[in-house]
Amino acid sequence: MDMAEESKDKFHHSARVLAMLGQDLNCLPHPITESRMPENLQQSDKLESDAVVKNKKKRAATDHIARIALADLAKYFDLPIAEASRNLKVGLTVLKRKCRELGIPRWPHRKIKSLDTLIRNLQEEATRQERENKAAAAMAVTKRQKMLEREKEGIESKPFMEIQNETKRFRQDVFKRRHRARVVNKRC
Repeated sequence: MDMAEESKDKFHHSARVLAMLGQDLNCLPHPITESRMPENLQQSDKLESDAVVKNKKKRAATDHIARIALADLAKYFDLPIAEASRNLKVGLTVLKRKCRELGIPRWPHRKIKSLDTLIRNLQEEATRQERENKAAAAMAVTKRQKMLEREKEGIESKPFMEIQNETKRFRQDVFKRRHRARVVNKRC
């Protein structure tokens, strides 16, 4: 018995108890039929059953799932997989199965998010270098930024692609610099 039926039974039981309290205790008890139930209880019972039917989740149509292409998935690579499955109106398991069909071993959200963060950090660094009139440094930062943007586009078009080793080293250097700066700030 599922939860909706259980709550429905409890509701009917409480309605019967309330109706029995109104009976004369000197007479034999009569079972309460639906026709003798108060009208508002009958209506609420009907509303409950309608709500159970409306809340039942529907499966995504097979043809809808079959029509999902890599281009459709690419629109949602910047979102976590659970949110992407909601937006595509399919279940998480169905989306993972579709990804495996298309050759995507892992959802690329974290790779893309990491590259976005690096690109944003480089943009901030480029503006800082320009303010300090260091044209050569600003050009190097801009060059690195363009490289990261190309890599991001590559991952969006081929999500099974790994992040390049050079990018991984750069990301690690950024993390180390940020950590060292935090440690220095704590000591002061």
